[in-house]
Amino acid sequence: MRSDYSWIYPSHTDPTGTRVEPIAYRRLYHGIRAAILDGRLHPGERLPASRDLAKTLGISRNTVVTSFDLLTSEGYLETRVGAGSFVASTLPDRDMAATHQTGDQGNASKTDERPLHLSQSVGRMLEYQRRFPRFRVARPFNPATPDLDGFPFDLWARLLRRAWRSPDIDLTIPDDPLGLPELRHEIAKWLRQSRGVNCDADQIMIVSGAQQALDLIARALVDPGDVIATEDPGYEGIRGVLAASGADVQAIPVDHEGLRVDLLSNTSSPARIVVTTPSRNYPLGTTLSLARRLAMLQWADANDAWIVEDDYDSEYRYDGPPLSSLQGLDTQNRVIYVGTFSRVMFPGIRLGYLVLPRTLIPAFRGMRGFADGVPAPTAQAALAAFFADGHFGSHVRKMRLRYGERRTHLQNLIADRASGALSIMPSDGGLHFCTSLIAGHDDIMLQEKMVTAGLDCRALSSYFHDKSPKNRPNLPQGLVLGFAGWNKNDLTQSFGELITIMDRTP
Repeated sequence: MRSDYSWIYPSHTDPTGTRVEPIAYRRLYHGIRAAILDGRLHPGERLPASRDLAKTLGISRNTVVTSFDLLTSEGYLETRVGAGSFVASTLPDRDMAATHQTGDQGNASKTDERPLHLSQSVGRMLEYQRRFPRFRVARPFNPATPDLDGFPFDLWARLLRRAWRSPDIDLTIPDDPLGLPELRHEIAKWLRQSRGVNCDADQIMIVSGAQQALDLIARALVDPGDVIATEDPGYEGIRGVLAASGADVQAIPVDHEGLRVDLLSNTSSPARIVVTTPSRNYPLGTTLSLARRLAMLQWADANDAWIVEDDYDSEYRYDGPPLSSLQGLDTQNRVIYVGTFSRVMFPGIRLGYLVLPRTLIPAFRGMRGFADGVPAPTAQAALAAFFADGHFGSHVRKMRLRYGERRTHLQNLIADRASGALSIMPSDGGLHFCTSLIAGHDDIMLQEKMVTAGLDCRALSSYFHDKSPKNRPNLPQGLVLGFAGWNKNDLTQSFGELITIMDRTP
């Protein structure tokens, strides 16, 4: 390995010859990328450890890690567990260059200039694509990251192997569009006991996550031009999936009692569907009050509308007893219940579920055959055993205690070190909480600076529907802070970095 890498972090000049210095991680990214493409760094060459390279260049380790993550995601570097980061053997830019050199350059040029015609559906969806950075490995304070060190992956591996020791026909030739019967039985039993959901196994449909559940719902129940009401603020992934259907997605404000049900009558036409997170608004953490739950059910019945209850992390409630589901109050079969295992277990499991009113089962069963069939039958079998053997409940209880301690620790850090800058918003559960910015900081600017420092801190204003420059002065300024995925020492260190950034930002 080379001993000197100072040349990999060059200064930059603009076309006028003026020296400019881009953001640190971008500067390092461009330096490494250029060295790879011009051959100064060879395919398969090992790069120094992030800590060593940071010391050599006089920059923070987070800057190096962020640059490595970006290069890895784009295919310039590859990571080998226990060995470090290496220059990729096949490089994206070099491959593209070779294609243009060996092909008909005239035709390629014409192809490149040809207008790309995408469907209206895709165009509507891409308007809501993620505005947050993507890190290969989750960074503090990502709000959706569970503690992966706390998950029993050895046990999970044994359950996967068990499924294949004597696989039945449902694993080798899955033919039920609703999913593996054993898993649906276990999910129904868990939901009845823990969430007060009124359901049987035949109402459960296994999906690859909450996003797919919403896509199926939109396909089945929404025509172009139909109004769908969503919470404001809310998760943009929900809006994107629904907008792709051609629906008119209209945002309904959320206050301290949850979604303003009284404003559902103010939509341009009666809403076909309302999507809500009654247990915990995302990201605020606000709970939909009982009075509003009953009012929403009455509204749905009166307007022949559907309610989609997204119950994304209700397992983690730290203050007071667990809340019952909205679906459990429904006597008119207007609620479609959506759940996921990504936050309770690990994101890569890619399993979730729908609880369907019985009238919708035939349509969803038939439609599923034209979508993706049955997701990951082996993982379904392992998850069914994880439930049946009592591991799921044990894991939830263990992580609830751990997350509660981390939540309290982060709250104490704010109270002790940043009470004049951050105010904690009320929230009784979940993997994150929100804070208001007291000192007049711009949360988008803070988010950008924290990303540069390797912190995945989210700006609260970015979750609101109308982010136009005209409306921006009306948006609350705050930070969304996830705490679940990091131990107390990591939270303390990362919070110190957060405070330093805030102190240096006007």
